[in-house]
Amino acid sequence: MAPVIIVTGASRGLGAAIARQLLSPPIAANVVLVARTESGLKPFADEFPNQVAYLTGDLSTDKVNEDAVKLAIAKFGKLDGIIFNAAILDPIKSIGKADIAEWKTLYNINFFSLIVALKEAIPYLQQSRGKVVFISSGASHHYFYGWGAYGSSKAATDHLAATLAAEELDIFSISLDPGVMDTAMQDDLRDKHGTEMSPAEHDRFLKLKSDGGLSPPEVPGNVAVNLVLKGGPAVNGKALRFNAPELAEYAK
Repeated sequence: MAPVIIVTGASRGLGAAIARQLLSPPIAANVVLVARTESGLKPFADEFPNQVAYLTGDLSTDKVNEDAVKLAIAKFGKLDGIIFNAAILDPIKSIGKADIAEWKTLYNINFFSLIVALKEAIPYLQQSRGKVVFISSGASHHYFYGWGAYGSSKAATDHLAATLAAEELDIFSISLDPGVMDTAMQDDLRDKHGTEMSPAEHDRFLKLKSDGGLSPPEVPGNVAVNLVLKGGPAVNGKALRFNAPELAEYAK
């Protein structure tokens, strides 16, 4: 029977790359896609009408991830895995300029929405001995000027993945750093946030683009897909970069 996987932030970038690999042969999974807007999700539903269910909403205020679990069960009858990819980068501001409301919005999306989903999903994942992949970031342990909100939310995500593995022995969990990818987030860092970052850090992101240092999202996406399908005990509960030696077998 085809696996049933939830993918959040699936309308573009890494999430869309993950969704396409899961839906395509030879995997041909049944997938529940989640994003803020419909425009990036409906094409998947049109192309794979029997494999896709989707819903949209604001993760900062709605229980969209919880509803995604309910949709997976209603539509496909089970749940085998979740890839938590949805996240926002804003606000990029120093702590001295922090707007607490902006931090809370980011945390509601990047962190608390994960817990809302997990509370709903854990009984089904216990039944299937399911797997959860949390998309993290190098910013969880590398510290950049103005990145306090985003980086700390990803550090919390790393801890959440480890806690889930410790508490739920029948559920595989991992926090995956996908590296620096050629996605819209990098566009924002180069074009939108330069004045709120240090000049050296902004210049680094400009050079990554000009020097071809950005990875296609399909590369870490492949690792995420393999982990949500067949993640094993050697990496359970860990926080790892997609190209870490421990993940070599998941990069094939």
